[in-house]
Amino acid sequence: MIKNIFIMKSTGELIFYKTYEDIFNIKLTSSFLSAIFSFVKQTLKTKELSEIEVGPFRFIFEVEKADSSELMFALFSDRTDNLVELRNQLREIKSEFLNEFDLQLLTENFDGEVSKYQNFEKNVDEIIESKKLVSDEIQKELIEVFKELHTFSSFVISSALLTQTGRVIVSYLNSNVLSEIIRLLESRFIIGNSRIHELISLEDYGILSLVGFENFITVIQFKKKCPFETALIISKKFSNRLKKIIM
Repeated sequence: MIKNIFIMKSTGELIFYKTYEDIFNIKLTSSFLSAIFSFVKQTLKTKELSEIEVGPFRFIFEVEKADSSELMFALFSDRTDNLVELRNQLREIKSEFLNEFDLQLLTENFDGEVSKYQNFEKNVDEIIESKKLVSDEIQKELIEVFKELHTFSSFVISSALLTQTGRVIVSYLNSNVLSEIIRLLESRFIIGNSRIHELISLEDYGILSLVGFENFITVIQFKKKCPFETALIISKKFSNRLKKIIM
């Protein structure tokens, strides 16, 4: 889940922010981000600030150069949120912001007045909402099927519905398991292998079964003692039920 979105100068002046979950002090966080950017430039001798992970959270960055200054766009989210999807959203936010406001006034001739940028919140909301993949009604139907799955089989530990790029639609998976799956999907997407049709594997935490349909993937985590054949049958039936609801 996205927690916050920041737009700021690399020198620390906060121009715009949008809060979805109020979990920390905005001004302290903007100072923290500015310090990170300064560290990357001065110590690591690079301006390529991409993303950093802090515990269960992740910061994603996009930087726009303007003469001797930079404008930094940052998105703060759960670590288990899909990196590919979030970066696309952040880039869209960056593009719309730069189209709407004069970059020179924000960097070289910045007067400190930021109230005029707060109306950009509606643009951010539209970008985030437009990425919603299923309606609230469909979401409720999906959750009912998940509840039935967990009641039906004693072999099932947990389950999820993701996109092929790893965006979470519904998940009851442990955060570490979910994070591992998302990293797998992100890496496959980046190298161009963006479709999973069927994948089953034995892990330390049990049997993991992934079944793909269209742009989605169903995930079921089974107990280790579950026979592979049983896991495949349950996974395919579960996937077909969700497919009928979504498609």
